[in-house]
Amino acid sequence: MTKLEIITDEKKLPTLKEAQEFVGGYIQAITFPNDDLLIINEDGKSKELPYNSDASEVWVYHYGMTDAIVGDAFLIKADARDGERW
Repeated sequence: MTKLEIITDEKKLPTLKEAQEFVGGYIQAITFPNDDLLIINEDGKSKELPYNSDASEVWVYHYGMTDAIVGDAFLIKADARDGERW
């Protein structure tokens, strides 16, 4: 089962290393129109990671049925982003 961890407090922001360990590889950061940030595995589809229904729902909310998200993901809410690390 895949996970979507939602970060709402800048004190809980992951480091780059923590984010890479969580998603299982290199990260890809996607900024949504509301400035929330979705962190996923950059190579998730080529690695055939499992479908992440929670992260995909967030994607659909912002962009419609244009893509599917795979693997574990972080959603860093705009209010939690400190501007330096993320």
